[in-house]
Amino acid sequence: MDKIDLSEVCQNYRARVIRVTPLDDCYLLETNRGPKELHVWPRIDVMRWSFAWRERLARQGFREVERFIRTRESKPYVLVGKQGVTMTDHVRKLEAFHPERDTAYQSGRVVAMMHLSQQESNLLAGADYLRQEQMKAETEWTRAKSLFESYRAKFAKEKGEKRWVGSLMQPLLQRMERSVTMLGDDRIAADVLSVSHKDLMSDNWGLANGRLHLRGFFRPALSVQQRDVAGYLRHLYLTQLDLSQVDAFLDGYEEVKPLTREDYTLMLAFMARPREIWRSVEAYVNRVSKNKEMPITGIEQAIKSQQSVDVLLRHIADRAERPRSESANEPL
Repeated sequence: MDKIDLSEVCQNYRARVIRVTPLDDCYLLETNRGPKELHVWPRIDVMRWSFAWRERLARQGFREVERFIRTRESKPYVLVGKQGVTMTDHVRKLEAFHPERDTAYQSGRVVAMMHLSQQESNLLAGADYLRQEQMKAETEWTRAKSLFESYRAKFAKEKGEKRWVGSLMQPLLQRMERSVTMLGDDRIAADVLSVSHKDLMSDNWGLANGRLHLRGFFRPALSVQQRDVAGYLRHLYLTQLDLSQVDAFLDGYEEVKPLTREDYTLMLAFMARPREIWRSVEAYVNRVSKNKEMPITGIEQAIKSQQSVDVLLRHIADRAERPRSESANEPL
């Protein structure tokens, strides 16, 4: 937790602080106006961007989002050096979110509304974040090629587990190359790129009095909105294994913000990354290259996960083609 003078910060607000409890990601304040959360923002530009989209989302009609409480001077945040500090209400009775078709549809609508709200801001450039994603994917692909070449040179004549791991490398590199190629698609124009979070998960949802609440994003990792959707759908399917919930989410999303062909291309590019297999194979190669033993159970589990992701990929690709089948001349 960043060191700040809490008493000085709290004096900016009308609430009188009774007790302060440090948590992993914020300070929990007991005040005469109910429980509050105090969040420290390392990046002031991201804090301002976050304030703007929350207010726009509330004006669109979705008010179940954590909005910044204004100070005595009606400011939505306090600046402390190069950091920002915000205060929000703490909801004690927020129930856990259990994905179902109805809630998937509702959450899809809310995410689309959030994305529309974020699109209106010019504080952060989506094209910059896509370039970061492209560079990261290319760097990872290059590292994988180098690692696999050294592995094959050393273990080409091996049998058993080492030979089996070697057989995974070419298909893995092809998947990584496919993702790199799709991320660099020339048809993706800058005007379809806007910034959002890349860590949207089920933990960002809660229920209170039967109403869906959007919470979190106080220290967000940022990317383009298409990664936000791709990552959440990947998480949703791997935890639920229910394609009807994936369709319900996208139905709700597209009711508010229709997805273009470029949107689907980027979503598939992010989903196509063989993340679990790459990490597990990389860990195995690094260890056995140092003549250390390592079980292949992690790789086997990653392959099972990837098989589920492949089902999702095919489903999303089919969905992308259906409404465009009459006008599209080539598949994604």
